[in-house]
Amino acid sequence: MTKFFLAAYNSLFAVLLIPFFLIVLLFSGKYRKELFYRLPERFVKWKFPNRGSKKIVWLHCASLGEIRAAEPIIDDLRKDFFIVLTVVTKTGRQYAEKLNKADFISLLPLDLYPLMLKAIKKINPEILIIVETELWVSMLYAAKKLNVKVVTVNGRMSEKSFKMYKKMRFFWKRFVGLIDIVFARSQDDAERFKVLSGGKTEIIVTGNIKYDRDFSANADRKDFGLKDEDFVFTAGSVRDGEEEFIAQAYKKAAAKSGNIKFFLAPRHLTRIGKVKNILEKNEIKYSLLSELNGALLPGFKSSNFIVVDTFGKLQSIYSVSDVCYVGGSLVDKGGQNPVEPAAYSKPVLFGKHMDNFKTESEILLRYKGAFTVLNADDIAYEINRFASDKDFLAKAGGNALAAVKSQKGAVGVTIQNLRQQLKNEK
Repeated sequence: MTKFFLAAYNSLFAVLLIPFFLIVLLFSGKYRKELFYRLPERFVKWKFPNRGSKKIVWLHCASLGEIRAAEPIIDDLRKDFFIVLTVVTKTGRQYAEKLNKADFISLLPLDLYPLMLKAIKKINPEILIIVETELWVSMLYAAKKLNVKVVTVNGRMSEKSFKMYKKMRFFWKRFVGLIDIVFARSQDDAERFKVLSGGKTEIIVTGNIKYDRDFSANADRKDFGLKDEDFVFTAGSVRDGEEEFIAQAYKKAAAKSGNIKFFLAPRHLTRIGKVKNILEKNEIKYSLLSELNGALLPGFKSSNFIVVDTFGKLQSIYSVSDVCYVGGSLVDKGGQNPVEPAAYSKPVLFGKHMDNFKTESEILLRYKGAFTVLNADDIAYEINRFASDKDFLAKAGGNALAAVKSQKGAVGVTIQNLRQQLKNEK
């Protein structure tokens, strides 16, 4: 029956893939470059380098966030193993290549069984490590077919995703059960993986590796044309439907506190045009980060609102901010990672839709390092409250950092477990 479902999945995948490519090619110039970026890699057209005498570990991440979280693991394993890193997104691949994060880097091949079988044969890994929740059916089946152990690290399964997968448990249990071991972020994640795998997968709770990232490097405010006395609010990873909230919050907050600087970073840079339209509709003067030049920042004095249209700057901006909002939470998108600003001792605001980061948000709320907002009025209120009370700002920021520190240690536990698995494979 598993082979039947695999064939059905591959047939549906192939049938939907052709019209998808044609639609993007003919009608969506905005996404065309993204889709066709290094397209041969999607079909395993690789020039695989000589690995020498090292054994191979294949590590797969969805995008930039997962790569950053897995960096300590990659750096440790790379001492003794040849690391193959695959990613789904263009931004993730560019980041990994720029910082030389692996011995071989590629976009993930299309999840068609013949392609995944070819990829695994070409890589010939000792183990396949999947970061968080990447359930690629053909990849999992091909790995099992070729006797490659599959391990998920920082295993994440939100309640919303679990409900969706559970509706088709008759299908997913056949493939989730092909994962040999899941190192889960939390007990809740562990229980959900256990149900979906039908009890076939070994589950170990190791904690969340994202708490262990290195957040020690702070940017200089002068790099963004900011003064020490400026109060800086950053809305990061903002999603479609949230920009209007942020625009309204800016107008309300600025009416009470004149020295407020706003940074708005869309989750996807393809929305920059829409963001500009919303700001212009609200008669908000703004500057684009890409147009600014270090401390000179032409036009910054006439605009206290900066649209972040440059990739890879959000973490630095978080570090020079006073308060941060994490997007995807005022709309039902599951939220974004609140650990990043919290690790810089910044109080964090988010909406009620934090399903993908439920544990992280609950810990921050419990430590009083985060605050829930429901609309533009709430955001403006919190901004003005923090701007007018520096002691409260410092205390909340300290609470946020304390929450992060309380959860550290998962990377060490994960590496120890992975090395034990690799030792067992020898």
